Amino acid sequence: MAREVIPRDHLAEGEWPAGDLAADAPPGAHLGQVLAKNLAAAMTQRGLGVRELARLAQASHPTVKAVLDGTRLPATHTVLLLELALDLPLYPARLFEQLQPLARD
Repeated sequence: MAREVIPRDHLAEGEWPAGDLAADAPPGAHLGQVLAKNLAAAMTQRGLGVRELARLAQASHPTVKAVLDGTRLPATHTVLLLELALDLPLYPARLFEQLQPLARD
């Protein structure tokens, strides 16, 4: 069974989530970084804090905070609940295209 990916553990430099990931960061780290960036931007746009978003999404506030902090990848169901609560997409639908060259190297 694959080991759980902690996205921020693959940060090479800078601050999470804007910093640069290590060249050998697994796809899950890239996914976690994009989700954290998208979630933070959506929360700012909607003027929502962690607890309020968690309440609206019917998720726990530690889960929302962990996604923002890059300490956990959310379940797909959680991403969907967050998207519905924010009325904005969070999942990076075309991330695989950006990662394909990395997978070939």
